[in-house]
Amino acid sequence: MAASEDDRFAMELELLHAMYPDQITFTEKSKELKFAQDTAALLLRLPESYPSSGIPEVVSASDSYKTDLRNRMKAEIAKLELAEGEESLDAIIPSFMGLLDQNKAAHDNMPAEKQHERIPGSKTVVIWLHHLLATSKRKMALNPAIPGVSGITKPGYPGVMIFSGPVSAVNDHVSTLKQENWQAFQVRYEEEGQLWEFEHLRGVKEVETMGELVKSIEVDGAGRKNEFLQAVGIK
Repeated sequence: MAASEDDRFAMELELLHAMYPDQITFTEKSKELKFAQDTAALLLRLPESYPSSGIPEVVSASDSYKTDLRNRMKAEIAKLELAEGEESLDAIIPSFMGLLDQNKAAHDNMPAEKQHERIPGSKTVVIWLHHLLATSKRKMALNPAIPGVSGITKPGYPGVMIFSGPVSAVNDHVSTLKQENWQAFQVRYEEEGQLWEFEHLRGVKEVETMGELVKSIEVDGAGRKNEFLQAVGIK
């Protein structure tokens, strides 16, 4: 960093320490800044020339329930429309705190018996697509190579795919789909230990509307509707 960059960042870091006492850690060697709130944490990597140019990169982000928030945090930063050459950490951190509040609200709305229920070896992912139209991709989404994956897909604009099942099977299916040519393929929710239930019970089913999708995951008051809407940024 040039001297002016050093001075600007030093002032910004001093401000952050004042705003969030004992919550900010900066590692000079790796250019990584960590913000921690209870057991939730956001880790950012700063460009060498920050703040003169470049936008901080999300390395990791998680809430107190260990939910992976990386993709959602990246989407939140994109919404900020940050300008290069300006300090941005004082905008990014409140955005992360807002995301934590959203997740907590969704969690608190779950029935008590569901809030801490974890199924070892299982995993659920929610994928948001710019569109899902090609017949070949729709068939591929409905037919995981490894048995045990259940889920639901909604074609059209936007496209949505939800898969739940054994970790290895879900990872394999998502990896296979990622290799296709997508205009946008965003994992908006990714949580190990979570096994979602679906109205159709087993296998992967395609529905036509978002309403049908939400109905299919709101089984026995599981509270998945709020989780899903929060994940995809609708609520």
